[in-house]
Amino acid sequence: MHLTIQEFSKRTGLPPSKLRFYDKKGLLQPSTRLENGYRAYSIDQIDLAKMIDSLRNADISIKEIQLYCDADEQKKRKMLERWKKEIDKRMEVLHAAKKYVGGINVENNQTILLSKWEKEKCIVWQRFESERGPHPFREHFLTARNYLENIVTLCSEDIYVKTEQITKNKIIGEVGFAVDGSMDLKENECMRLERIPPGLYAVMQDCRADDAFLCFSYIQMVIRFGFQPAGNKMERYSNIDSEIFDYLIPLIQ
Repeated sequence: MHLTIQEFSKRTGLPPSKLRFYDKKGLLQPSTRLENGYRAYSIDQIDLAKMIDSLRNADISIKEIQLYCDADEQKKRKMLERWKKEIDKRMEVLHAAKKYVGGINVENNQTILLSKWEKEKCIVWQRFESERGPHPFREHFLTARNYLENIVTLCSEDIYVKTEQITKNKIIGEVGFAVDGSMDLKENECMRLERIPPGLYAVMQDCRADDAFLCFSYIQMVIRFGFQPAGNKMERYSNIDSEIFDYLIPLIQ
């Protein structure tokens, strides 16, 4: 028994326009064509149509749904688990966004921004030890960059800094540069590669290393917005001569 597109629409609750769209995308094609060329569907396609539309309403992409429909049972389970994790992450991002909006004070200039890293970022880190003081690692920027440029191609002029340990007289940390993640880069005693997944960051812009209130400003920001840092803070300089940096606080990773 075959159903016309109008009959199939009534049985599934999906408008004909949506059924035509799914057909065009190769997601739900009619089981046959009638003599007049009109689309015709089988009874067996009703449940499939409802499931496809439900996945679309759950914000699953058409390409992903196509893969799911063609997959075996084991692969379907893996895809479902991955989708659940991705949805959990999107919910975390929305929760952080809600906190951010709730912390905005319209009477003051906004100094905190949200930045989303859409793609994985690969950073090569080099470890240094310096005397305590303003910009303790800046003297190593040029050395670190020159070393890497002989090995890999840098993706930008940005320099990243992580502070690991502070003693009475010394400060230990890492200086990093973003590189092409597809390159075959082997770690050694001089450098390590970190693949940072897509995530959401709170950003304190235009910070100065000689700002005596920087730590206080950071604490106040965390309290004001109710953020819970998800990892180590990073400083990001636009180039090796920059006097200011952006403070990156990971919220979702």
